[in-house]
Amino acid sequence: MKRVLCLIMVCVMMFVFVGCTSNSANSEPATAEPVASDEKTIAKKAVYITTSPLGNDFTDLIWSGFKELEKEGWEVKCIEVKEASEYPEQIRAMAAQGYTAMFTMFDELSNVALDLADELAEQYPDLHIFLLDTYMEHDKANVTSVTVDPFESSFVAGYVAAHMTDKKDIGWIGHKDILKVHRFRDGFIAGVQYADLGKNVITAFTGDPFDPVKGQETAKTMIKNNDIDIIYQSAYLGGPGVISACAEAGIKCIGVDNWQGYIDPCVFWSAVKSMDVAVKTLAEGHVSGKQYATSINFDIASGGAVYDQRDAGNIPEHLLLKVNQLIDDIKSGKVDVYKGFEQYKLNY
Repeated sequence: MKRVLCLIMVCVMMFVFVGCTSNSANSEPATAEPVASDEKTIAKKAVYITTSPLGNDFTDLIWSGFKELEKEGWEVKCIEVKEASEYPEQIRAMAAQGYTAMFTMFDELSNVALDLADELAEQYPDLHIFLLDTYMEHDKANVTSVTVDPFESSFVAGYVAAHMTDKKDIGWIGHKDILKVHRFRDGFIAGVQYADLGKNVITAFTGDPFDPVKGQETAKTMIKNNDIDIIYQSAYLGGPGVISACAEAGIKCIGVDNWQGYIDPCVFWSAVKSMDVAVKTLAEGHVSGKQYATSINFDIASGGAVYDQRDAGNIPEHLLLKVNQLIDDIKSGKVDVYKGFEQYKLNY
């Protein structure tokens, strides 16, 4: 009997022990389980959707910003779309693949992204869309129009050209007679005037943003009919033609968008647009939780550059000091590049 009672007591104690262990496990989380955090983590995935394929200076400049992100552990992708019917399909597909920073390029494509903004906001709350190089106004909280305005870099290029020319006149060639291209032209004119050296700017348009032959012909005509030794080209894919004509004539040229000194040594200066810096800064800001307005201007004060350091040795040292001081004064607001050209001043 004593042996039976002992066995019963052992079984009861084991039951109680097991029951306590089970209750303890249910009331306290195991240490291996992750602890919930109030901070939301956004995936580092950025996609560039463009209607202009890689392989030209401007789109390659933008893509270099993505390559910098990739070096820091981001997943990046470039989608080149040709047909308008592909635009909504590709935008939806990239959102579905979990890309959280989407950059679109050229207004036709960006308009489609804007039309899909409400749909995408509901399905993909972590996604923010950046419409690159546009002046679109809208009210979509998940979309930001990003302006990397050329007025400042063109202003500095005009200041440099006024000091570097030995002639009274300086040339400028753009592609189409439209507002976006006017910003290059008039920023350049403003910089030449700010130098206050009595120089004039002669202007012309090629009529085609994609034809280097027309760029070359336009430059040859300008050089033949005018006594000039510098041309600033803002002719997009027609630009290499302008540069070629300058090289043949033995005069200097100023490049645009990206550093173009590699095309020919006649390009002694390039008025760059910091699209690469903008892409990297905006993507990193988004995943860190920064809230962006519907429109922003990525300018000198935002960290943008207006010339490439490889050109620093192409102008006299005393002029470089003046240029860097000018840039500091623009950044601080001491110099207003829009004085006399207030119609170009952005209100964001």
